[in-house]
Amino acid sequence: MKGIAATGFLSIVIFLVMGSQALSQSAESPNYVVTQFGLNEGLPQSSVNDIIQTKDGYLWMATYGGLVRFDGNSFTVFNKSNLKGLATERILELYEDRKGGIWLFLEGDLGYVQRYIGGKIETYDFGKQGGSRIELNEDERGVLWATAYGDTYRFTGTEFEKKELIVDSDLAEVIKNDSSGIWLAYEYKIVKTAGDSVIQIEDYENEEKNAHLGYIEVIEYPKHSGQLFIGTVDNGVLIQNGNSRQVFNTENGANNNNFVRFERFDEEKLIINFPGDILIWEEDNFRQMTPIPGQLNVIYRSVLKDNEGNYWFGTDGDGLFKLRSTPIHMIDIDQGLNNEKMLSLAQLNNGKALFATNCGGIYYWDGLKATYPNLNEIFEGKCNWAVYQDTKERIWIGSNDLRYLPTLEGPAKTFGDEDGFTAGRVFGISEDTKGQIWVLTDDGVFVYKGDYFKNLTREDGLYYNSVRTIFEDSRGRMWIGTRAGLNRVDGGDMKKIELLSNEPGSFQEKQPPVRAIFEDGDGYIWVGTYGNGLFRIDGNKVLNITEEDGLYDNIISHIVEDEEGNFWMGSNRGISSVKRSDLNGFLDGEIDHIPSNSYGAADGMNSAETNGGFQPSTFTDSLGRIYFPTVAGVAVVNPGLVRKNEVSPRVYIEKLNTDEGPVELSSGISLSYNTSYLEILYTAISFSEPGKVEFRYKMEGLNDDWIEVGNRREALYSKIPPGNYTFRVIAGNSDGVWNMEGASLAITVIPPFWQTTWFYTLMGLLVAGAGGLVYYLRIEQLKRQNARQKRFTEQLIESEEQERKRIASELHDSLGQQILVIKNRAELARKFVDQPAELDEQLDEIMQSAVTSIEDVRSISHGLRPVHLEKFGLTEALNNLCSQVQDSSSIEWSYHVDDIDEVISKDKEINFYRVIQEGITNIFKHSKATEASVIIRRAEPGLKAMIWDNGIGFDPGDKLNAGGLGLSGMNERVETLGGTLSVNSGKTEETTITIVIPVKEWAMS
Repeated sequence: MKGIAATGFLSIVIFLVMGSQALSQSAESPNYVVTQFGLNEGLPQSSVNDIIQTKDGYLWMATYGGLVRFDGNSFTVFNKSNLKGLATERILELYEDRKGGIWLFLEGDLGYVQRYIGGKIETYDFGKQGGSRIELNEDERGVLWATAYGDTYRFTGTEFEKKELIVDSDLAEVIKNDSSGIWLAYEYKIVKTAGDSVIQIEDYENEEKNAHLGYIEVIEYPKHSGQLFIGTVDNGVLIQNGNSRQVFNTENGANNNNFVRFERFDEEKLIINFPGDILIWEEDNFRQMTPIPGQLNVIYRSVLKDNEGNYWFGTDGDGLFKLRSTPIHMIDIDQGLNNEKMLSLAQLNNGKALFATNCGGIYYWDGLKATYPNLNEIFEGKCNWAVYQDTKERIWIGSNDLRYLPTLEGPAKTFGDEDGFTAGRVFGISEDTKGQIWVLTDDGVFVYKGDYFKNLTREDGLYYNSVRTIFEDSRGRMWIGTRAGLNRVDGGDMKKIELLSNEPGSFQEKQPPVRAIFEDGDGYIWVGTYGNGLFRIDGNKVLNITEEDGLYDNIISHIVEDEEGNFWMGSNRGISSVKRSDLNGFLDGEIDHIPSNSYGAADGMNSAETNGGFQPSTFTDSLGRIYFPTVAGVAVVNPGLVRKNEVSPRVYIEKLNTDEGPVELSSGISLSYNTSYLEILYTAISFSEPGKVEFRYKMEGLNDDWIEVGNRREALYSKIPPGNYTFRVIAGNSDGVWNMEGASLAITVIPPFWQTTWFYTLMGLLVAGAGGLVYYLRIEQLKRQNARQKRFTEQLIESEEQERKRIASELHDSLGQQILVIKNRAELARKFVDQPAELDEQLDEIMQSAVTSIEDVRSISHGLRPVHLEKFGLTEALNNLCSQVQDSSSIEWSYHVDDIDEVISKDKEINFYRVIQEGITNIFKHSKATEASVIIRRAEPGLKAMIWDNGIGFDPGDKLNAGGLGLSGMNERVETLGGTLSVNSGKTEETTITIVIPVKEWAMS
């Protein structure tokens, strides 16, 4: 039920928000991320009086600045300037009927309501003057009822019809127990509908006229229980159950007697709103709730739970709040951490934990709060990079030295040379199943067997002495991750595991930094690296997964598996999760892309960056929650709270713009052939994570392949050729649920008269009557052609000589210099054989010079003959050429290339490719254009190419006869294919080059 008073209500979310503040909560208590929207985000005014979600998925808001629509990404405001007929922009409440109409309850004693439907405003007048609360409600048949001005009205579809009240006590006894009909209240009356009639159930005017000013709203709760809650104008809420009545007002707990509205969420909780007060009925009493802890001065006016489970709160002057559930909460300064830069996290044998920070000491975590234990007084410095408790209850701490304590209170033992421990910085500590302690340092691995340390270094087979992670697999083998490679120790044997294949003849092994190692239940070893993604090791078979395959980040510092078989991985960009079955499915060829979910600052993390390279760094508690170290506290992930958003986003095309202005949307639109550009604005409704919505679109008839555009919500096309097209757009939400139907729009580009059938017919008749003239012109053309061919041959010889000079210069200036640098660096490297750091630097420089040399060779060879043409054919070569131009140019490019492979003989394909390439080059050099396009179509009896730009143009006659290999060269190449080249341009006009290759010509050649 809706009315014109400023309102607000709340749901079960109150309990969830308040409960999320206690970190000892159950594993299933959700956490919420709060997002606030205000004027900067697009709201026209800071007070949101009401919120509804309509059947089409949009959120609509009533504000003092107009009617507002929200798709999750942007606000659209409807006010008196763009919505004809809107009486005022000061809107108090909204109500949607079953036909999709939105009823607007406006501020002021207007005597009418307005409805927004089909993009237009309709006004319905009650024919009364003066102020009155207007309430609307629909019965189970979809009939709309209103209470206003002391009467009941039924909406006929064109007007509100006043209904006479039936007063019959016997009938009232029957009707109030009937499950059909709706309850209504006004003045001091409680009434109920029965079909198209209204029956008075109770009239309390004589009993309560002196107690308050009348009733506003009545609701039966629970449904069909007979218990009525009655909101009054100025005496709080009356609760009536049979003959029993009680009052809830300022005398027994309410802060205000001026009732606003009732609401229910999910039919579970009854919500009552007073000005500045949100109450919930629970166990025969009302409880006051604060939706957003810490926002005690916020006055809530409205609340909504959307179809994705998010909660929205409209406020009086503080804008709009969204609460979205998240599986992540933080342990930070609020829980006692004075240093939030986490490095090593160690779960203790009693279920508690120790957090080692970056030079801020070690904290003790008891599940509720972090404290600063006495063990910090033992150390002079607070830079502890590794903390660990072994099976003997000893606490090991690594920093610039290595110590252990029998208890948290000490005393501490420091290891040194006499114990065989000679390392400086300690980055990790672990214990194997034999009870041996493995210490990871910058000087290799130190293994402690109880009395002495054994040191393993590069001399023993390690890839690199700086070791950052270690893992013992189910067979007792130790996997060691270094800053430059992975090793495995099996018994006493050290083996190098090659993750990246080195090129034959490579001077030095190049392996990625290893940050995380994990073994799954199938015995696969998974390796996370710093920059090279994820590797799976199955025996001697090593396979790699990167961002291109769907991985969220190529940096993986942590790998933890939850009870459902999901991998949770920490990186510099956040925490991500992916199903292990999907990783295996991709590597085994069963799927072609890996779906993954990511979490960062928008999901409740203080910072998305997790800290890696220290061990232990993660752990899982008894409730299945995973703890990650970040640069701003400990991120706690509760996998049990992950809920997939199964709501596919509804897709809408919202606006069309051309160079002539906006175009009104309809089922199909027509454009003139000379429309220079078309902009299509579309959206998808998704509220949970709108920034992660992805779109694909295509223009069928122009380019039939889907174009992946990420979160971009516009499509731009320039100079679409005449024809019939269909624009289609689809979208997927943050969890990869796609709306494959999406939205579509038919578009017709009308051709100019000279490209119509009647014009072609007229031209045919004219040509048929001009045979003699054509013969004469053909003879003259052959003469001119012979002269041009001679000039072209001379120019071609000169051009070839210039090309030889250019290649020689490039070989000398670029490739020769790089080879000289490699030679000099190699001589320097020989001097640093015993100095690994300097040797690495020289070898890196050699590698960079070699890479540059390879690129130079490729560039020179590509200039001689396109690689794509040799490997993939003419169609792919042209697509690649156009794609490179589109990506690297400030000119707005569009292109379309049909499949034209085998249309032109192989030995002549290069001629056609060079023609298109030269045409594009001329646009760059001379046109000063802002838009250009290349269209190549396969049309009987051959193929047709059009190269267009909107630049300054030129005189085609002068250019064709001028020196150089520009248009004249293009014309000669086209003639070798038996085709024609025509130019339509002028000195101040756009330019169109049309190339036609008839099939009969090349088929005969």
